[in-house]
Formats: sequence, C-alpha cells, structure tokens
Amino acid sequence: MGIFDKIKQTATDFAGAVDTVMAEPKKAYVSDDRTPFVGFETDENGKVVKPAQGGVHNLTLAGSGVGKSRTVLAPAIMLWDGPVFAVSAKGDLAEMTAEHRARDGGPTYLMDLTGQVDLDEIPAGLMPLVNDPCALLVPDGDGNTDDSAYDLATLLVQVGSMGVSGGKGGGGGDSDFWATLSLGVLACLLQAGAGYPDPETEEWVDGGGIAWVLKAILNPGGDEGDGEDGGGFEFDFDTPSWDTAAMRAGLRDSVHALDIEATKNLDPKQRDSVGINLRVALSSWKKRAIRGGKGSTPFKPAMLEDPTATFYLVSPSNGAGAAAAVSVIEAIVNHWVTGFARKMPKMLMVLDEMPVIAPWKRLREAVGLLRSYGLTFHVAAQHSTQFIARFGKEEADALLAIFPSILIGVGAIEKELLELAAWTAPPSERRVESLDANGRRSSSTDKTETYQGSELLPRHPGEGRLLLRGMSGMKVKLKDYTEMFAD
Repeated sequence: MGIFDKIKQTATDFAGAVDTVMAEPKKAYVSDDRTPFVGFETDENGKVVKPAQGGVHNLTLAGSGVGKSRTVLAPAIMLWDGPVFAVSAKGDLAEMTAEHRARDGGPTYLMDLTGQVDLDEIPAGLMPLVNDPCALLVPDGDGNTDDSAYDLATLLVQVGSMGVSGGKGGGGGDSDFWATLSLGVLACLLQAGAGYPDPETEEWVDGGGIAWVLKAILNPGGDEGDGEDGGGFEFDFDTPSWDTAAMRAGLRDSVHALDIEATKNLDPKQRDSVGINLRVALSSWKKRAIRGGKGSTPFKPAMLEDPTATFYLVSPSNGAGAAAAVSVIEAIVNHWVTGFARKMPKMLMVLDEMPVIAPWKRLREAVGLLRSYGLTFHVAAQHSTQFIARFGKEEADALLAIFPSILIGVGAIEKELLELAAWTAPPSERRVESLDANGRRSSSTDKTETYQGSELLPRHPGEGRLLLRGMSGMKVKLKDYTEMFAD
C-alpha cells in the first residue's frame, strides 16, 4: 500500500487531492482553486499528515541529482485532475508518469525535440507529435490569425536572438530595429505556411507548413520589372517565396501581406538584414527532430481540451530547441485565454529546467494574471540565479517576488530568499535577568529574530522548505513517486 493510500482516510481536508490517485478525472473548470503537489505536511514526530497546501503557481528550486523530478514533478503530474503539459530535458517525466496518466483513457502525446527518446522505455501508447509553428496559430473570434501570427513571430525573434547574443536576447541599436522590422514579414510567412483559400473554389489548401516557410525565407522573390519582357512578377501559389506568401496571405485579408511589399522596397542591404532575422528566428527548425518529416502530425493546442489529455515535450538541455519549446507554451496559453468563454479545463503546466530549455519571457505575466484563465504553472530550476542569467536581474527579482509559493530543496542555497522569509516572521520575546552591584535582581523583555535564514535551509534528501507568499511557510517531506503510488 502506497503512502497516499495510508493517509487517504485521515486527510479529509485534502480528500479531493488524495483521491485523485484512484478516482476518475472530473471536468474541473477554471473556477476551482486546485494547487499542484508540493510535498507533505508532517507532525512533530515527522509523520506524514496530509499534502501540503502551496500556491496556485509554484516554483521548485533544487540542485541537480537530488530527485526533484521523482519527488515533486512526477507526483504533481500524476495527481493532477485535468490536462497536463510537461516540459523536460529528458524523457524521464514521461517514463515515470505516462502509464499512470493513461489509465484514465485520455490521449497521451509526446513531442521529442531531441530525437533521443526511446519510445520503448515509455509504457503507454503515446502519439508522437512534431512542432510546426504554422499549426500553432490561434484564430480570434472572427477566425482571423493576424494577431496570433504577429505574437508568435515576436516570440520567435526574441528567443532566436537569445541564442545569438548568448542569453538575454537582443543586441540593441540597429539589431533591434531590424528584428522589429522582420516581425510582419515572419507573421505573413507563418500564415502562408498554415494554408490559404483556393482563389477559385475557396476550398482550404494546405500551405506546406514550416518546411515550406524554411524555403520561402530564403527567396524574397523578384523585383518590380522582373519577368518576361519586363512585364513584372510571375506569381503562383506554390513556389516558396516572400511574394507567394504575400499572395496567400492576401487571400485571407491579412494585414501582414503589406509588410512584405514594404520590406521588398527597401535597399537590398536593408532587406538582407530582415532576411537574416528571419533565418535566426526559425533556426531551431533546421533540425529534423524538431520540424519532423513528411506525414508527421503537428501539435495543435486544441488537443489539450480533453480533460484527461497529457502532453510531454522533451527539449534539448543545450537550449537548441528553446524557440520550438516556447512557441508551444505561447500557443497553449493563447488558446486558453481566447477560449476562456468556453470554460476550458484547468491545466497544469510543468516546466522543468525552464530558464535553460524553455525560456518563456511571459512567465511573470502568467504567474501574475493567468490563474483565472485555468492555467496553473509548476516551474522548476536548479537555482534562482538561472533566471537572472537568462532574463536579467530586474525581471528575475520581479518573478521570484510574485510566485505564490516556492519550494526549496537540497542543493539550492537560496540565501536571499530564505533570509527574507526569516525576516517576515514576527520577533520572539526573550526575558533577560540581571544582578546589579548590590545583588538586586532585575528583569527585562527583549525582542529578537525568531530564527535565521540558514535555519530554514533543507539539509537532507527527502525534505524541503515551502515558502508561502515569501514568508517562512513550512518544512515539508518529499517522497519518491514509487512510494506514493505503489500498487
């Protein structure tokens, strides 16, 4: 009998969370206040009492090799009553949790951006998916994808520049100018790759996806006066080029079609600068493991509307798939936000090693604002300084300050966080007695800090410190998922 079976009878306040191990999934929508698993509360003897209550979003910080995946992330995935999206650098989260999640009969997906995951090691019928950014566009209420295409283009340019500039992205000055100028062109290309209505029959025609776009970015097309006898452009709807993209997007009344025309009228060297930004933004899709081959199934956010769905994304530990990973995150978030009126199921988004393999720059916005849209984030890293290295100190400090709960495990020496948490505790009163020269006794009351930050630091595997809204919170016990879910 697993530990959850043992505490299930007494943890009445948390019966819903505990019973998730055995129960059929419920269609819980955005109005509920469920929180991700963050360990167990214990009594004074160290005995497990009930699951600890963390925040609606949680950040887990623990060193490499101490088992945060086995003791925190895997249990969180297995316990969640709703769709789950999980990003990791290896296939370990899928290996540990896919079989359990599949028991509910829901669809289980895997997107392997590394090309190294052995499906035979994952005991479940996972459906392999590939990342095609053209399939990630989210239509608005009128069926238009202009805004979605522009937002996705912005994201890809930002993340692509991170790889070039060595971390935070953006080179300033002229590089930012040309990056901005490329956004409309890239948005148009993504829309064109997604498809277009046949000009004669109005039937939808597949645009060829990212494979078509990768060819099109290299071919700006002809200039005015080109063609036979100087008769101007010779357009078709098949040849991968900027011109064809503009024609396709024009059939969809896209505002971005005009951006291509404006860019083509620039000086050739300026136009080349835009082209360079396009190639940088889509550099991740040069890898076949990311873009997939002919006949591959692209991921679409609507796949996760099934309350029992599980989607694992494995992104390279060297950050080579960062743009592809964050494009999926962005698409899911946008799909949930635009679908709010349809009462989307509440989804858990587990982002392991997030600053390295999935550096999504909107995380602070998500933690601060997206709870009401049915999205719960469980982010993990080895140390808070990884966020500083990736996003800069101001952004990292703001992010750490607003997480509803932070679970600190062994190996993460988070001095600032722990000292600040210790400071929030009310001071303790200490009675001091003294004797004067005549032997008369006197006493006074002195106030002192309740404890030092170092006293909150976890020192042994299997324990953690759960900070609640920056305050000292509680010590929690962490168990290996195999103990929690023993058959």
